[in-house]
Amino acid sequence: MPKTIGFALLLAALPALAQHEHHAIAATTPAVTAVKLDIADTPVIDQTGTARHFYSDLVKDRVVVMNFIFTTCTTICPTMGATFSRVQRLLGDRNVSLISVSVDPATDTPQRLDAWSKKLDARPGWTLVTGDKPEIDRLLKSLGVFTPSRETHTPTFLIGDARTGRWQRASGFTSPATIISLIDQVSGSSK
Repeated sequence: MPKTIGFALLLAALPALAQHEHHAIAATTPAVTAVKLDIADTPVIDQTGTARHFYSDLVKDRVVVMNFIFTTCTTICPTMGATFSRVQRLLGDRNVSLISVSVDPATDTPQRLDAWSKKLDARPGWTLVTGDKPEIDRLLKSLGVFTPSRETHTPTFLIGDARTGRWQRASGFTSPATIISLIDQVSGSSK
């Protein structure tokens, strides 16, 4: 698609995005920025009900892509989930972990996360996590994505290689192909 048409489509979509406060925030966020993270090793529970420690069990020594969702969202979260589903299929033989962190741990039980992931045809390698609200808030703060209300969370992907500490923050509107390219950049590989 020519850049002028893509830009025109984005401009046309802005009024609709502004209806949802968290979408308006994302529309003004740069597409991709390098970030430094000190990721909290908070206790979390995955979609199978298994207790984990976020950093040591899910991130350490891995290439990871994260997004931030809540299962009762009817706007951007299902779209970001669909993007993750597509990314998972495009990964090929890359060893990459996908992690969806609930920004609404009071509602998002492991069972709800499991049902949500099944709707999106999630495969092994995609972990969805929830937990006690204070711990999830601490985790979200360490990732630079905390907001006091789930409705105001910014649609974001974090793509990184925990082995090297290279991390990129990308808009929740980033295409699956761009996410794959960012994975290759942070991990130093190319396909």
